[in-house]
This record gives sequence, structure tokens and C-alpha cells, in this order.
Amino acid sequence: MANWIKVFETKNIFEAELLKNELLTHEIMAVVLNKRDSNYLIGYCEVQVPEEQQSIAKVVIDIFNQNDIETEPTS
Repeated sequence: MANWIKVFETKNIFEAELLKNELLTHEIMAVVLNKRDSNYLIGYCEVQVPEEQQSIAKVVIDIFNQNDIETEPTS
């Protein structure tokens, strides 16, 4: 059984799900753990991957974050 490691953390569940789908597209197993309190909306969502896929997942996450920055509207 694989050891799962947190590779990304966000308050935005949609961002976590988008990243999970991006990782799955690159054949990296990924899960989202929602650690947010549903009453107070505090806490984080974690994206976790198997330990042996951590290094490639971090590369995909860096590209994902870079694309996110490039698509933000400027004022």
C-alpha cells in the first residue's frame, strides 16, 4: 500500500479539484482531502499523491500554478 503525501494545500475546494484532475490527466494518482469545517468554512483542502509520485507531481503543480498566474486578469 502506498504512503500518501500532501503536495498542495488551499482554502479553495475548486482549485484543489482542478489540480487533482490535472494530476490525473498526467497519470498521477491524486485525492483531495477536505479538512474544512462546513459550519465555519475554516481550514484547508489538501491534494495528496503517493509518495513515489511526489517529485513528478510537484513539477505538474509548478506548471499548474504558473498557468494560473498567467491567466489572472490585470487591473
